[in-house]
Amino acid sequence: MSTEPEPTPQPEPQPASDPVVIEPVEPEEEVPPPPPPPPDETLGVVVSVEPGTWYEVTSVCVTETCINLNTSTTEPEVYSNAGTIRMVCGPCGAYRPILEVVKLDPQPEMS
Repeated sequence: MSTEPEPTPQPEPQPASDPVVIEPVEPEEEVPPPPPPPPDETLGVVVSVEPGTWYEVTSVCVTETCINLNTSTTEPEVYSNAGTIRMVCGPCGAYRPILEVVKLDPQPEMS
C-alpha cells in the first residue's frame, strides 16, 4: 500500500474547433418620410384670408436639409391680423407651404 495520493485524472485535450466567422452587418438606410400631399393650388406660402379672424392652419416643411422635411403640422389657433397668414418652420426658418386653412367657428374670444 502506498501513501501517495492517486494522480488526478487530467481532462483530455479537445480538438481545435473551427473559428466562428461573424459577418459584418450593413446598417439599414434611413427611409425618408413620404412626401406630403400636394398643396391646394389656391394655397401657397402666403394665404389671404379675412383680417382679424382666427384659423386652424396645416402646413408642411419642404426644405431638403431640414429635420422636419415632409412633416406636416396643424396649428389650432392662428390669428390673421392683417388678412394674410404665413407659417415658418422652427428648425430651418423657411416659410412652410400651407396645405389647409379652416376658419374657426365659433371664433375664440380675446380679452
